[in-house]
Amino acid sequence: MAGIREILAAVLGIGLGLVFVAAPNFIVAVHTLGRGPHDRHGEFGDSSVDEKWLWLVRAIGVVLILGGAYFAYSAFLA
Repeated sequence: MAGIREILAAVLGIGLGLVFVAAPNFIVAVHTLGRGPHDRHGEFGDSSVDEKWLWLVRAIGVVLILGGAYFAYSAFLA
């Protein structure tokens, strides 16, 4: 029988990974909360997000999904 820790790890990993993949702009916005573009000057003062950061967030989401799938596999099928 699967333990509660394995179930929570699977649900959290897959759920959080899906958010990272589906809404990378939201993740970046939450990460930079309180650091508005008006507070910064120079080349980092614009509010646009570079596409490479969005791809990095998506890649982290895929890793989280794979980790959650591993925990789900080990908890329910192994």
